Amino acid sequence: MKAKYYIILLLMALIGSACERNLEFEDPAGEIVNDMVVNAVAVAGTPIKVYLNRAYLVNKIPPMQYYNPTSPINSIQMKDDGSFDYRSSEYYQKTAISNATVEINVNRQTIEPMLYDEKNFCYISSYIPNEGDHIEVVVKSEEQVVHAETTVPVKPKIEVVSHEVIPENPYSQLEDLTTNSDMIMRLTCRISDAGGEQYYRLRVRSECTSYEYIGTTSGKERYIYYTMQDVFFSDDELFEDRSLTTNFGGWRAYFSYVFDNSLMNGKTYSFTVDSPKAGNHNFTNYTMKELDKDGEIIPSRVMVELQAISPELYRYLRTMQLYRISANDGYAEPVQIYSNVQNGWGIFGALSYDRHFVEYGE
Repeated sequence: MKAKYYIILLLMALIGSACERNLEFEDPAGEIVNDMVVNAVAVAGTPIKVYLNRAYLVNKIPPMQYYNPTSPINSIQMKDDGSFDYRSSEYYQKTAISNATVEINVNRQTIEPMLYDEKNFCYISSYIPNEGDHIEVVVKSEEQVVHAETTVPVKPKIEVVSHEVIPENPYSQLEDLTTNSDMIMRLTCRISDAGGEQYYRLRVRSECTSYEYIGTTSGKERYIYYTMQDVFFSDDELFEDRSLTTNFGGWRAYFSYVFDNSLMNGKTYSFTVDSPKAGNHNFTNYTMKELDKDGEIIPSRVMVELQAISPELYRYLRTMQLYRISANDGYAEPVQIYSNVQNGWGIFGALSYDRHFVEYGE
Protein backbone atom coordinates (compact mmCIF):
# COMPACT_ATOMS: atom_id res chain seq x y z
CA MET A 1 0.00 0.00 0.00
CA LYS A 2 1.37 3.41 -0.92
CA ALA A 3 2.29 5.57 2.03
CA LYS A 4 0.87 9.06 2.32
CA TYR A 5 2.86 11.85 3.90
CA TYR A 6 2.47 15.51 4.61
CA ILE A 7 5.42 17.73 3.98
CA ILE A 8 5.87 21.31 5.05
CA LEU A 9 7.62 23.74 2.77
CA LEU A 10 9.38 26.76 4.16
CA LEU A 11 8.94 29.41 1.49
CA MET A 12 11.74 31.87 2.22
CA ALA A 13 10.99 35.54 2.52
CA LEU A 14 10.77 37.49 -0.68
CA ILE A 15 9.26 40.39 0.81
CA GLY A 16 10.42 39.97 4.40
CA SER A 17 8.40 36.98 5.64
CA ALA A 18 8.21 33.21 5.55
CA CYS A 19 5.26 30.88 5.18
CA GLU A 20 4.31 27.25 5.46
CA ARG A 21 2.48 25.09 2.97
CA ASN A 22 1.00 21.64 3.67
CA LEU A 23 1.12 19.26 0.72
CA GLU A 24 -0.16 15.69 0.49
CA PHE A 25 1.64 13.30 -1.85
CA GLU A 26 2.10 9.58 -2.43
CA ASP A 27 5.58 8.18 -2.19
CA PRO A 28 5.80 4.45 -3.00
CA ALA A 29 9.50 4.28 -2.14
CA GLY A 30 9.10 5.95 1.24
CA GLU A 31 11.31 8.85 0.18
CA ILE A 32 10.66 12.54 -0.44
CA VAL A 33 9.87 13.51 -4.02
CA ASN A 34 9.66 17.00 -5.55
CA ASP A 35 11.55 18.24 -2.52
CA MET A 36 13.05 21.40 -4.02
CA VAL A 37 11.67 24.83 -3.15
CA VAL A 38 12.59 27.76 -5.42
CA ASN A 39 11.80 31.36 -4.48
CA ALA A 40 12.82 34.44 -6.43
CA VAL A 41 11.53 37.80 -7.63
CA ALA A 42 12.99 39.50 -10.70
CA VAL A 43 13.02 43.24 -9.99
CA ALA A 44 13.73 45.67 -12.82
CA GLY A 45 17.16 47.24 -12.28
CA THR A 46 18.27 44.78 -9.57
CA PRO A 47 20.33 41.54 -9.85
CA ILE A 48 18.21 38.40 -9.51
CA LYS A 49 18.55 36.39 -6.30
CA VAL A 50 17.29 32.80 -6.19
CA TYR A 51 16.70 31.09 -2.83
CA LEU A 52 16.86 27.31 -3.08
CA ASN A 53 15.80 25.07 -0.19
CA ARG A 54 14.80 21.51 0.65
CA ALA A 55 11.37 20.40 1.84
CA TYR A 56 11.09 18.01 4.76
CA LEU A 57 8.53 15.65 6.19
CA VAL A 58 6.67 17.47 8.93
CA ASN A 59 8.24 15.29 11.62
CA LYS A 60 11.79 15.75 10.30
CA ILE A 61 12.09 19.52 9.90
CA PRO A 62 15.44 20.77 11.29
CA PRO A 63 14.84 22.99 14.32
CA MET A 64 14.94 26.76 13.95
CA GLN A 65 17.76 27.68 16.32
CA TYR A 66 18.27 31.11 17.82
CA TYR A 67 21.21 32.71 19.56
CA ASN A 68 21.40 31.71 23.20
CA PRO A 69 24.37 33.25 25.06
CA THR A 70 24.02 30.76 27.94
CA SER A 71 23.92 27.70 25.69
CA PRO A 72 25.89 28.21 22.46
CA ILE A 73 25.65 24.53 21.54
CA ASN A 74 23.25 23.98 18.63
CA SER A 75 22.44 27.71 18.43
CA ILE A 76 23.31 30.48 16.02
CA GLN A 77 26.77 31.75 16.83
CA MET A 78 27.70 35.41 17.35
CA LYS A 79 30.76 36.67 15.47
CA ASP A 80 33.43 38.98 16.88
CA ASP A 81 31.85 42.03 15.25
CA GLY A 82 28.56 41.41 17.08
CA SER A 83 26.66 40.09 14.04
CA PHE A 84 25.11 36.63 13.89
CA ASP A 85 26.61 33.80 11.85
CA TYR A 86 23.50 32.07 10.50
CA ARG A 87 25.68 29.57 8.67
CA SER A 88 26.32 27.97 12.06
CA SER A 89 22.64 27.08 12.38
CA GLU A 90 21.66 23.47 11.74
CA TYR A 91 18.46 24.71 10.10
CA TYR A 92 20.24 26.70 7.38
CA GLN A 93 22.92 24.06 6.95
CA LYS A 94 20.31 21.41 6.19
CA THR A 95 17.64 23.37 4.32
CA ALA A 96 19.73 25.63 2.07
CA ILE A 97 20.90 23.96 -1.18
CA SER A 98 24.31 25.34 -2.12
CA ASN A 99 25.57 22.84 -4.71
CA ALA A 100 22.96 23.21 -7.48
CA THR A 101 23.38 24.63 -10.96
CA VAL A 102 21.12 27.65 -11.37
CA GLU A 103 20.74 29.33 -14.76
CA ILE A 104 18.43 31.96 -16.19
CA ASN A 105 17.25 32.34 -19.75
CA VAL A 106 16.39 35.91 -20.73
CA ASN A 107 14.31 36.32 -23.88
CA ARG A 108 15.39 32.79 -24.91
CA GLN A 109 19.09 33.52 -24.40
CA THR A 110 21.02 31.65 -21.69
CA ILE A 111 22.92 33.72 -19.16
CA GLU A 112 26.01 32.35 -17.38
CA PRO A 113 25.24 30.23 -14.28
CA MET A 114 24.46 32.08 -11.07
CA LEU A 115 26.98 32.06 -8.22
CA TYR A 116 26.11 30.97 -4.69
CA ASP A 117 26.41 33.62 -1.97
CA GLU A 118 27.23 31.80 1.28
CA LYS A 119 26.55 34.86 3.42
CA ASN A 120 22.97 35.33 2.20
CA PHE A 121 22.15 31.69 1.31
CA CYS A 122 21.12 32.48 -2.27
CA TYR A 123 22.28 32.39 -5.87
CA ILE A 124 22.99 35.77 -7.49
CA SER A 125 23.02 36.56 -11.21
CA SER A 126 25.20 39.14 -12.90
CA TYR A 127 22.28 40.01 -15.18
CA ILE A 128 20.20 43.12 -14.41
CA PRO A 129 16.56 42.59 -15.52
CA ASN A 130 14.82 45.16 -17.69
CA GLU A 131 11.14 45.97 -18.07
CA GLY A 132 9.52 43.53 -20.49
CA ASP A 133 12.14 40.79 -20.08
CA HIS A 134 10.78 37.25 -20.19
CA ILE A 135 12.90 35.27 -17.75
CA GLU A 136 13.07 31.55 -17.06
CA VAL A 137 15.01 30.12 -14.11
CA VAL A 138 16.28 26.54 -14.44
CA VAL A 139 17.64 24.67 -11.41
CA LYS A 140 19.50 21.37 -11.61
CA SER A 141 20.34 19.52 -8.41
CA GLU A 142 21.33 15.85 -8.35
CA GLU A 143 18.59 14.10 -10.39
CA GLN A 144 15.96 16.84 -10.12
CA VAL A 145 15.41 19.66 -12.60
CA VAL A 146 12.88 22.40 -11.88
CA HIS A 147 12.02 25.57 -13.74
CA ALA A 148 9.72 28.57 -13.64
CA GLU A 149 9.18 31.64 -15.76
CA THR A 150 7.84 35.17 -15.51
CA THR A 151 7.82 38.51 -17.33
CA VAL A 152 9.01 41.78 -15.77
CA PRO A 153 6.15 44.34 -15.83
CA VAL A 154 6.50 47.86 -17.18
CA LYS A 155 7.21 50.46 -14.48
CA PRO A 156 3.97 51.86 -13.00
CA LYS A 157 3.29 55.52 -12.24
CA ILE A 158 2.08 56.98 -8.95
CA GLU A 159 2.03 60.59 -7.77
CA VAL A 160 1.71 62.02 -4.27
CA VAL A 161 -0.76 64.79 -4.99
CA SER A 162 -0.89 66.21 -1.44
CA HIS A 163 -0.11 65.34 2.17
CA GLU A 164 -0.79 66.62 5.66
CA VAL A 165 0.38 65.72 9.16
CA ILE A 166 -2.41 64.99 11.63
CA PRO A 167 -1.31 65.29 15.29
CA GLU A 168 -3.83 62.78 16.63
CA ASN A 169 -3.73 59.17 15.53
CA PRO A 170 -7.29 57.80 15.07
CA TYR A 171 -5.90 54.26 14.73
CA SER A 172 -4.15 54.12 18.11
CA GLN A 173 -6.93 51.90 19.48
CA LEU A 174 -8.93 50.24 16.75
CA GLU A 175 -10.45 46.75 16.72
CA ASP A 176 -7.74 45.29 18.97
CA LEU A 177 -5.03 46.98 16.90
CA THR A 178 -2.66 49.09 18.94
CA THR A 179 -0.30 51.71 17.56
CA ASN A 180 1.39 54.09 19.98
CA SER A 181 2.35 56.62 17.31
CA ASP A 182 1.38 60.16 18.28
CA MET A 183 0.56 61.30 14.74
CA ILE A 184 -0.14 60.15 11.20
CA MET A 185 0.57 61.41 7.70
CA ARG A 186 -2.41 61.51 5.36
CA LEU A 187 -1.47 61.25 1.70
CA THR A 188 -3.57 61.68 -1.40
CA CYS A 189 -2.10 59.68 -4.27
CA ARG A 190 -2.93 59.17 -7.93
CA ILE A 191 -2.22 56.10 -10.08
CA SER A 192 -1.99 56.37 -13.86
CA ASP A 193 -3.10 52.95 -15.07
CA ALA A 194 -1.82 51.69 -18.43
CA GLY A 195 -4.88 49.53 -19.12
CA GLY A 196 -5.02 45.88 -20.04
CA GLU A 197 -4.36 43.25 -17.38
CA GLN A 198 -2.45 44.95 -14.56
CA TYR A 199 -1.69 43.88 -11.01
CA TYR A 200 -0.33 46.07 -8.23
CA ARG A 201 0.99 46.14 -4.69
CA LEU A 202 1.12 49.39 -2.71
CA ARG A 203 3.68 49.91 0.02
CA VAL A 204 3.37 52.87 2.37
CA ARG A 205 6.16 52.85 4.94
CA SER A 206 6.88 55.39 7.66
CA GLU A 207 10.55 55.42 8.64
CA CYS A 208 12.99 57.41 10.75
CA THR A 209 16.03 57.13 13.00
CA SER A 210 16.28 57.58 16.75
CA TYR A 211 19.30 57.65 19.05
CA GLU A 212 20.59 56.06 22.20
CA TYR A 213 23.84 57.12 23.85
CA ILE A 214 25.65 54.55 25.94
CA GLY A 215 28.34 55.80 28.33
CA THR A 216 29.31 58.89 26.39
CA THR A 217 27.95 61.41 23.87
CA SER A 218 31.18 61.68 21.90
CA GLY A 219 29.59 60.01 18.89
CA LYS A 220 31.60 56.79 19.10
CA GLU A 221 29.14 55.32 21.58
CA ARG A 222 26.01 56.46 19.79
CA TYR A 223 23.62 53.80 18.59
CA ILE A 224 21.18 54.59 15.81
CA TYR A 225 17.90 52.71 15.54
CA TYR A 226 16.24 52.61 12.13
CA THR A 227 12.50 52.20 12.68
CA MET A 228 9.87 51.26 10.11
CA GLN A 229 6.07 51.17 10.13
CA ASP A 230 4.63 49.27 7.16
CA VAL A 231 0.96 49.10 8.18
CA PHE A 232 -1.25 51.75 6.61
CA PHE A 233 -4.99 52.43 6.47
CA SER A 234 -7.54 53.52 3.90
CA ASP A 235 -11.29 53.31 3.41
CA ASP A 236 -11.00 53.38 -0.38
CA GLU A 237 -12.67 50.44 -2.15
CA LEU A 238 -9.42 49.87 -4.06
CA PHE A 239 -8.07 48.06 -1.01
CA GLU A 240 -11.21 46.12 -0.12
CA ASP A 241 -10.99 42.32 -0.05
CA ARG A 242 -14.02 40.62 1.51
CA SER A 243 -12.21 37.29 1.78
CA LEU A 244 -9.81 38.64 4.44
CA THR A 245 -12.25 38.40 7.30
CA THR A 246 -9.78 38.71 10.19
CA ASN A 247 -7.24 41.26 11.41
CA PHE A 248 -3.65 40.13 10.95
CA GLY A 249 -0.35 41.67 12.01
CA GLY A 250 -1.83 45.13 12.38
CA TRP A 251 -3.74 45.04 9.10
CA ARG A 252 -7.47 45.60 9.37
CA ALA A 253 -9.93 42.92 8.29
CA TYR A 254 -11.15 43.18 4.67
CA PHE A 255 -8.05 45.22 3.75
CA SER A 256 -5.46 44.21 1.13
CA TYR A 257 -2.54 46.17 -0.30
CA VAL A 258 -2.56 43.83 -3.35
CA PHE A 259 -5.11 44.66 -6.06
CA ASP A 260 -5.81 44.62 -9.79
CA ASN A 261 -6.81 47.50 -12.08
CA SER A 262 -10.50 46.65 -12.44
CA LEU A 263 -11.48 49.99 -10.83
CA MET A 264 -9.10 51.99 -13.04
CA ASN A 265 -9.49 50.45 -16.49
CA GLY A 266 -6.74 52.49 -18.15
CA LYS A 267 -7.56 55.77 -16.39
CA THR A 268 -6.15 57.75 -13.48
CA TYR A 269 -7.38 56.87 -10.00
CA SER A 270 -7.01 58.94 -6.81
CA PHE A 271 -7.20 57.68 -3.23
CA THR A 272 -6.17 58.64 0.30
CA VAL A 273 -4.07 56.60 2.75
CA ASP A 274 -3.06 57.17 6.37
CA SER A 275 0.41 56.19 7.59
CA PRO A 276 1.07 56.14 11.39
CA LYS A 277 4.42 57.69 12.21
CA ALA A 278 7.20 55.19 12.94
CA GLY A 279 7.98 54.84 16.62
CA ASN A 280 7.98 52.41 19.53
CA HIS A 281 4.79 50.49 18.84
CA ASN A 282 3.72 46.96 18.09
CA PHE A 283 4.18 47.13 14.33
CA THR A 284 7.69 48.63 14.18
CA ASN A 285 10.59 46.53 12.92
CA TYR A 286 13.93 47.50 14.39
CA THR A 287 17.35 47.32 12.78
CA MET A 288 20.13 48.46 15.10
CA LYS A 289 23.58 49.36 13.86
CA GLU A 290 26.44 51.29 15.38
CA LEU A 291 27.54 54.37 13.45
CA ASP A 292 29.99 57.15 14.24
CA LYS A 293 28.97 60.80 14.22
CA ASP A 294 29.23 60.92 10.42
CA GLY A 295 26.73 58.09 9.96
CA GLU A 296 23.74 58.50 7.69
CA ILE A 297 20.64 59.90 9.38
CA ILE A 298 17.20 59.06 7.99
CA PRO A 299 14.73 61.91 8.58
CA SER A 300 11.17 61.16 9.64
CA ARG A 301 9.46 60.45 6.33
CA VAL A 302 6.98 58.26 4.49
CA MET A 303 7.86 56.10 1.50
CA VAL A 304 5.13 55.55 -1.09
CA GLU A 305 5.92 52.76 -3.52
CA LEU A 306 3.63 51.36 -6.19
CA GLN A 307 4.74 48.00 -7.55
CA ALA A 308 3.54 46.55 -10.83
CA ILE A 309 3.65 42.82 -10.16
CA SER A 310 3.45 39.80 -12.44
CA PRO A 311 0.29 37.62 -12.43
CA GLU A 312 2.24 34.83 -10.69
CA LEU A 313 3.36 37.09 -7.85
CA TYR A 314 -0.16 38.52 -7.53
CA ARG A 315 -1.67 35.04 -7.09
CA TYR A 316 1.04 34.06 -4.62
CA LEU A 317 0.51 37.16 -2.46
CA ARG A 318 -3.28 36.76 -2.48
CA THR A 319 -3.09 33.16 -1.30
CA MET A 320 -0.46 34.13 1.28
CA GLN A 321 -2.85 36.67 2.78
CA LEU A 322 -5.60 34.05 2.98
CA TYR A 323 -3.21 31.53 4.50
CA ARG A 324 -2.10 33.91 7.24
CA ILE A 325 -5.59 34.62 8.55
CA SER A 326 -6.61 30.94 8.40
CA ALA A 327 -3.44 29.25 9.69
CA ASN A 328 -4.58 29.32 13.33
CA ASP A 329 -8.28 28.79 12.60
CA GLY A 330 -9.22 25.15 13.08
CA TYR A 331 -12.53 25.68 11.27
CA ALA A 332 -11.10 27.39 8.18
CA GLU A 333 -10.80 25.62 4.84
CA PRO A 334 -7.21 24.64 3.93
CA VAL A 335 -5.45 27.24 1.77
CA GLN A 336 -3.08 26.05 -0.94
CA ILE A 337 -0.40 28.66 -1.54
CA TYR A 338 0.05 29.37 -5.23
CA SER A 339 3.19 27.99 -6.90
CA ASN A 340 4.38 28.34 -10.50
CA VAL A 341 7.51 26.17 -10.14
CA GLN A 342 7.37 23.13 -12.40
CA ASN A 343 8.54 19.82 -10.85
CA GLY A 344 9.09 21.62 -7.54
CA TRP A 345 7.53 24.21 -5.29
CA GLY A 346 7.77 27.93 -4.64
CA ILE A 347 7.30 31.14 -6.59
CA PHE A 348 9.18 32.98 -9.31
CA GLY A 349 7.59 36.37 -9.95
CA ALA A 350 8.60 39.81 -11.16
CA LEU A 351 7.98 43.45 -10.40
CA SER A 352 8.93 47.02 -11.19
CA TYR A 353 8.18 50.03 -9.03
CA ASP A 354 7.76 53.79 -8.74
CA ARG A 355 8.89 55.18 -5.36
CA HIS A 356 8.56 58.56 -3.65
CA PHE A 357 9.51 59.98 -0.22
CA VAL A 358 7.62 62.63 1.72
CA GLU A 359 9.30 64.12 4.81
CA TYR A 360 7.51 65.24 7.94
CA GLY A 361 9.47 68.48 7.79
CA GLU A 362 10.51 68.55 11.44
